[in-house]
Amino acid sequence: MSLVGSVSEEMSNSSENQVESLPQSIEEKHQELVVSHVPIVSSFNERIRPLLDAVDKLRHLQVMKEGIQLPTIVVVGDQSSGKSSVLESLAGISLPRGQGICTRVPLIMRLQHHTAPEPELSLEFNGKTVPTSEAKIANAISLATDEIAGSAKGISNTPLTLVVKKNGVPDLTMVDLPGITRVPVHGQPENIYEQIADIIMST
Repeated sequence: MSLVGSVSEEMSNSSENQVESLPQSIEEKHQELVVSHVPIVSSFNERIRPLLDAVDKLRHLQVMKEGIQLPTIVVVGDQSSGKSSVLESLAGISLPRGQGICTRVPLIMRLQHHTAPEPELSLEFNGKTVPTSEAKIANAISLATDEIAGSAKGISNTPLTLVVKKNGVPDLTMVDLPGITRVPVHGQPENIYEQIADIIMST
């Protein structure tokens, strides 16, 4: 065999080996990337949870009334614009539904990733904690709201805290505010718009 033929054969074999090893190399790199992402997510959750807990404790102490600003994710928008639907998707639960204004108090949603198979839900308001379940959460929120803001259609700036410990939810705390009502309906105070604007600005 000539030198040229030998070199050509070696180059051909080398190319075939490279082509055969290419998918394996890509797969190995993909697996390596996937594995490398897991510790990053875990590390992030371990770092962010203590910070969220500290902010929640400060909010519970009502330090904002002293002029101390806390980082807060607030959901704001017109009435019936889909704010609660977004929160339902994040938390995997059902919130109160109905005609008119449903969120009548600031609803603080504390989502916590929970490894246990059964979720744990509770409501905190007026200095007490009320355990509830996924099936009863919407009714429990409505009853707690009536206790805080009355059974009419008025609103209140007294917060209601919903704690959701559930497998798969993000470690996140958000505040769902009453929807902006520009024209009061029957049973609502004439200055409903100003009341909601005050709650939004003070949150």
